[in-house]
Amino acid sequence: MVIKEIIGKPDYSEIIDLINTIWPEEFGEKSDEEKICEMEKSFDLTTDTVKYLYKEDKIIGFYRYSLWPREDIKPKSAHTFDIAILPSFQNNGLGKYLMNDLISDCKNKGIEKLLSRTFLTNKGSIFLHKSCGFKEQMKTEDSIVWIIAP
Repeated sequence: MVIKEIIGKPDYSEIIDLINTIWPEEFGEKSDEEKICEMEKSFDLTTDTVKYLYKEDKIIGFYRYSLWPREDIKPKSAHTFDIAILPSFQNNGLGKYLMNDLISDCKNKGIEKLLSRTFLTNKGSIFLHKSCGFKEQMKTEDSIVWIIAP
């Protein structure tokens, strides 16, 4: 397994299966094209980091985070946007492997605080955040906001 950073704008069509695994029902039904468009619109070339997890030549996972807030000249915080593993590769520690890489990447960039959000319905993500050392910062009606110091 190898994790590689994507330089430039990702081609979200090549990871639509991964996007589909994490697309929250709270966002409503969307076509693959609409999901790709939403991902592209939310991507910022100057603040976002995207990495893919490969097994041989197959992309089996990915993550994306952004320096936060995006408007700051030298932000000391970051926020996760996405982390996903294809269902057939889940429950093998690969989510934790990706999350630990994300945390390490933030630390190497001088990030002092990493935030993340999980819908309350996403039990796998809640388990992942706890197992990687995130602490619950706040809970809303539908989500948990997590925090960790990389």
